Amino acid sequence: MADIEDLCPEPLPRFRYVSSTVCPMWFWIALGILCTFFIATVSIGMVTGSLARRPRRSVYDIEEAVEFVADRLPEDLTSVVSFEEVRAVLLFHCDYLADKGVASLATADDMGSALVVVPEDEPIAYVLGKVSDSDLQLNDEQVLQILDAESEYYRAIGAFGPMVDLPQDPST
Repeated sequence: MADIEDLCPEPLPRFRYVSSTVCPMWFWIALGILCTFFIATVSIGMVTGSLARRPRRSVYDIEEAVEFVADRLPEDLTSVVSFEEVRAVLLFHCDYLADKGVASLATADDMGSALVVVPEDEPIAYVLGKVSDSDLQLNDEQVLQILDAESEYYRAIGAFGPMVDLPQDPST
């Protein structure tokens, strides 16, 4: 059998750092950490900047809306209207807004930036029609008071913008 010394008669050379031509390993580690920090800072800055330019999201919470509206209804109305009836009227109004494209489950990236103008009487007529088609025992005045209180909720969460004056019809 051959001895190991016969196979490798000369000792293997040891690696040495030459300080004048090769950078030490700690330099490359520090450079990697700095590059990683720079990339993370730029990424976070870009996301923060894009979120800062977006309008504040208005989130409609049905439970919160029912509480808000019920607290602002007149006492004579709260004695005859239940929370479930208020919830039903609010959901009818949400259905109308979803049909018009104002309310959706879309994220902020999916929402369009076009101005949506909703006439004042159209949603009221829609909700009154839905209430009359349902088994709710509410008259028109009660529904209007619920919708008025709901409009306060929309303003409180920032969902409704300012009133818009429509341009005059040139044919008139």
